[in-house]
Amino acid sequence: MVNLEMYNNEVELICNELGINQKKLAELIGVSQNTVSSWKNEKLGLPNWTKNVFQLLRERQECLEFKKVFSKLQLAK
Repeated sequence: MVNLEMYNNEVELICNELGINQKKLAELIGVSQNTVSSWKNEKLGLPNWTKNVFQLLRERQECLEFKKVFSKLQLAK
C-alpha cells in the first residue's frame, strides 16, 4: 500500500492506487465530479463513509488484479 504522506490527500491517493482520475472516482462512488474535486482541494471534508468505500474500491482492485493473474495461469496450462 502506498503511503498517504506522498500525496496531498486521500483523494489523490485512491486515484493513484486505482489508476483512475477524479471523474472516474466520482462515477464509481455515485457523487459529482465537483464533490470529488472539493474533497481533493479540501473545500469539503471527506464524509466518514468514504473511508469504507475507498477500502472496498481497493479490495475490488486487488480482486481484479488477482483475476488477471489467475486467467494467465489458466491459459498457460
